[in-house]
Parts: sequence; C-alpha cells; structure tokens
Amino acid sequence: MSLWKMELKHVFRSWRGWLLLLGYVSASPLAIIAGIFIDRSYDFAYDQVIDFYVLFTLPAGLMFIGIVVSSLSFDSNKNLSIFLRLRFSVRQILVTKLVFYFLLSSVFFLAGLAISFIVGGVIFDSSDTISFTWMLWGLLCYFVGGVFWAGLMSFTSGMFMGAVASVLFTLAVIIGFPVVSGVLMTVEMLMRGLMETAPNEWENVSYIGRVMQWWPANIGDTTAFFAITDSEIAADRVSIQFQETDLDPFFRMKSFITALVSTPILFLFAWRKYSRREV
Repeated sequence: MSLWKMELKHVFRSWRGWLLLLGYVSASPLAIIAGIFIDRSYDFAYDQVIDFYVLFTLPAGLMFIGIVVSSLSFDSNKNLSIFLRLRFSVRQILVTKLVFYFLLSSVFFLAGLAISFIVGGVIFDSSDTISFTWMLWGLLCYFVGGVFWAGLMSFTSGMFMGAVASVLFTLAVIIGFPVVSGVLMTVEMLMRGLMETAPNEWENVSYIGRVMQWWPANIGDTTAFFAITDSEIAADRVSIQFQETDLDPFFRMKSFITALVSTPILFLFAWRKYSRREV
C-alpha cells in the first residue's frame, strides 16, 4: 500500500477527517446565509461573501493544523513508527504527508471559494466586479503561505515525539506569538504616548509592529486580495481585517520574503530532527 492511500484512509477512517470536511464545506453556505440576512437591511455585494467565507474557514483551519501535526507525530506510536520507517525513508514519509495535506487543504479551501464566488454572484449585487488579476495575486500568496505553514508544522512536530505536545506547541507558536506581540505593542504605544494613532498605522509607528511586519504568518492577510473590486481599485483603498488601508500589491511583501527564506530552513531542520530520532 502506498503512503498516499495510507494517509487518505488515516484521515477519513475517523470522525476527524469528516469533521474537517464538514468545516470547509459548511463555510460557504454559512457565508451565503449570513449575506442573505444582512442583505435584508443593508446592501450586500458578492465580494463580501468571499470575505465571510474566509472568516468562517478559520475554525476548519485550526482543526486542520491539529490533524496535520498529529499525523506528523507518527513516532508517538511505536508500532506505526517502526512500520513506516522499515518501508519508507524519512524523506518519503515527510514529503508525502506534507504534500498530501497541502493538496487536501488547497482543494477544500479553493472549492469553497469557487462556490462562494459563483453563488454569491448569482444571488447578490455583482455590478462592482472582482478583479481577476488581484485574485491571481492573492492565490499566489495563498500558496506561498501554505508552503510556509507546511514547513512550520513540520518544524514544530519535530520538536516533540508526543502528538499532544506537538499540537500544543504548534498552537502556541501560531496563536501565542501574535497575541504576545500585540500586547507588547499596546504597552509600547502607551509608554510612548501614541495611543491616539490610528490602529491601521500602529505597525508602522511601533518598533514591535515594524518587526512583526516580517512575521511570515502575516501573509495570511493577503486573502483580502480574493475580493478586490473595481471600485476599490479606483479609490485605491481596501478593507483588511475591518480596517481601511491603502491598496498596495506589495502589502505583506516583507512577510512574503520571510516565508520564502524561512521555509527551506524549517524543512531542513525537521528532516534532521526526524532522521536523528531514535525510536
């Protein structure tokens, strides 16, 4: 049996895989239903369906991280570890698992995105069309971010043999790091007497904010490029994370560069940790 078939059976033989599928599949209908209710009181354009869809996929994304890290912690199960290592090289195991889950998440996410785009365009106002060029740019950033997440999860999974410890460490890095930096940024702004600064300018004024511009995970903010409309291009303004900012194709470019540079390093570190691990 190939590793691809084994991984597919591993995902969907338990409730975790089906719950993950439900999380992605339900995100698009939820976005559409939310749009229908909002449209009763306010004008709701079809590009907003995509914004809501991306928001509703966050729980599925966190669930997906747990499943991937758990799968990469195969050394926590001695019998499974011996079975895999006797039949495949460490490189084959890691590459197959990471590519499989990268493709799986991409298919789930992009399928829901396509449904939201098509159905939203039929039901809601589509006079202000979405820019296909900006959508392609957002798609490139999405794939680069996905590869970085694969590298980060392989790195955090390689730190511990236990699945629980690996999952908790991964969530601590993904969630804890931005939370801590946000608190420190607020404290810095208070100490410098700059709390009157507009929130969307904090990362340009704060020293911590400037450093955080290089944090690779921030490339996830470029999902806003999936729903850039002609009117936003004309106004040169866009709403990202509920804040108005200038429309800039190089938005999160620092994170983009850091993701490209750090991903091979994370993969190399993970491969060395798994190769030198005694089971």
